[in-house]
Amino acid sequence: MSTSLKVSNSSKSQVSEFILLGFPGIHSWQHWLFGPLALLHLSAISANTLILITICQDPSLKQPLYLFLGILSIGDMGLATTIMPKILAIFWFNAKGISLPECFAQIYAIHCFVGMESGIFLCMAFDRYVAICHPLR
Repeated sequence: MSTSLKVSNSSKSQVSEFILLGFPGIHSWQHWLFGPLALLHLSAISANTLILITICQDPSLKQPLYLFLGILSIGDMGLATTIMPKILAIFWFNAKGISLPECFAQIYAIHCFVGMESGIFLCMAFDRYVAICHPLR
């Protein structure tokens, strides 16, 4: 490979911010999506909090299935809290920029919570398998 081609192919610029466009074609009324999405976010957080409170308050719900559901609701709250604030900021405040570290942190948190939920589903499936195939052990 010639040296002139190597020099012309290099780039010194760094990406410091990404621009999130949202949904194409709805820029004139996208701020109206803030209300329904905020309501969905609040209902997801409140429903998962209600599940946790119910599991903690009722002594008959200390079985593994209900404990798995409590852990799953914690993961669901974490996932909703990771994703929704940036979406709501895009729709309400028109804050379309996201820095590179913020983007990587959000991607990392999303993947951690999804992996955690997958592991919980695996544990729940194994618990049900043991309960069905080997009862009373």
